[in-house]
Amino acid sequence: MSIEQRLLVRKTIEEIGDDIDELSRLFYRELFQINIHLESVFSGNLIFLNRKFSNLLGTLKNVKHLEKISSSIEKMGERHLHQYGAQIAHFPDLQQALIRALSIHLGDAFTEQHKQAWITVYDEVAAIMRQAMEKIDRREATRIEQDEDSYDARLLSEIGGIDVVTNVHQRLYEVLFEHPWLGKFFLGKHQHVLVEKQTQFMVGAFGGPNNYMGDTPAFVHMHMYITDEMAELRQSILREAILAEGLDSSIADRWLKVDDAFRASIVKKSVDDCVMKCQGQMPIVAKKPA
Repeated sequence: MSIEQRLLVRKTIEEIGDDIDELSRLFYRELFQINIHLESVFSGNLIFLNRKFSNLLGTLKNVKHLEKISSSIEKMGERHLHQYGAQIAHFPDLQQALIRALSIHLGDAFTEQHKQAWITVYDEVAAIMRQAMEKIDRREATRIEQDEDSYDARLLSEIGGIDVVTNVHQRLYEVLFEHPWLGKFFLGKHQHVLVEKQTQFMVGAFGGPNNYMGDTPAFVHMHMYITDEMAELRQSILREAILAEGLDSSIADRWLKVDDAFRASIVKKSVDDCVMKCQGQMPIVAKKPA
């Protein structure tokens, strides 16, 4: 890695400045399109995801002194394996998503020179993290890799295919749109659009094709004040929809296990955790009916 490439990456990050949250949104959107299973690694609300992305850019920004911070990068690799279930096999997907996001965000300003500099710098940092992760006991790494909460590879075929998933979601949203409490989140929305998007998203998590092109759950719901009580209520309605479609309770349990894995990315402790998509927007707060 040349010093010029390190400095070019640093300059790019400095120029991004206050637009880092928008770049973060693009990064996660591209990442989960490339590999939807990484939702289980990068879970949590919007504030948490943005902080993780900021940490990534902060590390890359300081690569001018890479030799001095290598021990910190090693610790970061160990932490990502232990705490988040990150794997060495994920590094190429992360790099591809980062390059895509930068290209979309910066447009023509992201030249081939910039691209090569970012790839080189990323590879150098990733190599240090990989070395640290490879030192960890293989049995522990295997245990972490087997986290299936947000993915059930055989579920789609056992459900009966995409049409059945669509039917369940049609039942779900018919109830949600008319619900006196949860229905307030769907004012102005088109039911058939949400059915299609939810089906695409869950089909990918059920072992089918990943055709979902939308934003991640954290970004879609970032301005909505959704509580655990609301999430529990929605899940009970979803269970009823699954059973009403003729699926048995064991399938419903597996479906809800996958669905629940994304709860942390949308539930908030207070309205202050909401993040607005644009200036002047207000958080969506649904008051519980008496």
